[in-house]
Amino acid sequence: MGYLEDYNQLKEIYSETKELILIPGSDISIRNYGFTSDDNEYYLDKNSFNDSINRKLLLLNGTAPLTESFLKNSEEAIECNRSFIYPLYGNGGKNNKLIILLHGLNESSWDKYHTWAKKLVELTGQAVLMFPISHHINRRPASWGDSRRMNSLAKERRIKFNSQEYSFVNAALSTRLQFSPELFFYSGLRTFNDVLKLISEIRNGDIDEVESDCTFSLFGYSIGAFLIENLIMAREDIFSNSRIVLFCGGPTMDLMYPTSKYIYDSAAEKVMTAFYPKDFKDNLNTDEVLKRYFVENESDGIVFRSLLNKHRFADFRSKKLKKFEDRILAIPLTSDEVMPPKSVRETLNVEGMQIKIKEMHFPFEYNHISPFPLNEKIKNETSDCFERVFNAAAEWLQ
Repeated sequence: MGYLEDYNQLKEIYSETKELILIPGSDISIRNYGFTSDDNEYYLDKNSFNDSINRKLLLLNGTAPLTESFLKNSEEAIECNRSFIYPLYGNGGKNNKLIILLHGLNESSWDKYHTWAKKLVELTGQAVLMFPISHHINRRPASWGDSRRMNSLAKERRIKFNSQEYSFVNAALSTRLQFSPELFFYSGLRTFNDVLKLISEIRNGDIDEVESDCTFSLFGYSIGAFLIENLIMAREDIFSNSRIVLFCGGPTMDLMYPTSKYIYDSAAEKVMTAFYPKDFKDNLNTDEVLKRYFVENESDGIVFRSLLNKHRFADFRSKKLKKFEDRILAIPLTSDEVMPPKSVRETLNVEGMQIKIKEMHFPFEYNHISPFPLNEKIKNETSDCFERVFNAAAEWLQ
């Protein structure tokens, strides 16, 4: 089957309520595993989140009622963020090689990634584990995808905050990050720790379809690539034998342009840029927990800070990434305006570092959010380009 047919079939048959899903006409199956994210002294709890939000809401003087209501109930996400399901694609029996796939920012489902995972299994023979980032996919409340409620919130953002690129799709994330940009770091930190726990569980033999001594590879798309860079730089020993693919990702945060109806709007982008790439060192002093984390976890903290701005900790970042230069493949797309190829090169193709960058371009309209459009009229061309990308990725991950 082609890309579009695979997409439709996998979207229809996948359900996280089923333990095992057999794919018709294929030897590949999907097994769902449960995961519990451990709490941590550095994570925002409900009280500290509400205290922080209430201080900022005072500045609104009650002029944005939907925003206030959403934020004050925002931590309904706590339980689904803590306990959740992740899917593992396998081809039967025990696997001694595993690819961990991390997705992009503001994703609400696995829909577009099922075809990616299945294709990687077909081409590499390795198992593929798709792991959700904190407060994304099935780690976020269903209410964040309520189009009617979120559309009203988005319209309020346009009026009150003069937001551009606002939409019901990005209203929840935009509102959270505008009023609490720290959540970006805390979400990443939680996922960072979750992945390390996941690997520990695998090493303990807790996943039936994967050998406890398996080798790991990493496939990261968009912000998933950013998270992978944090992981490999901070835990070189764990990923010393890993091969890595960064698809539509890889640049430092100052070289990303995420304002989009599908990611976050211009009001959130303004706050995020000021908080991270421009003034992160000064902003550490505005949050006691954040400040304490970066004091008590200095080495991990420098890794994160080195990926915020290409000019800061540049030598440190280059020395860290150079250790992986023969194992990283970056695949940027020419028409990607969120993570442009130029940004990828400015981060990964610096003097003294030889990370392989394979830029691709397709003969149809595509973008960062939708690299493989679901358009019946160009389905053959889309399938061909999908094969190009994943053949290159699979060859690298072998």
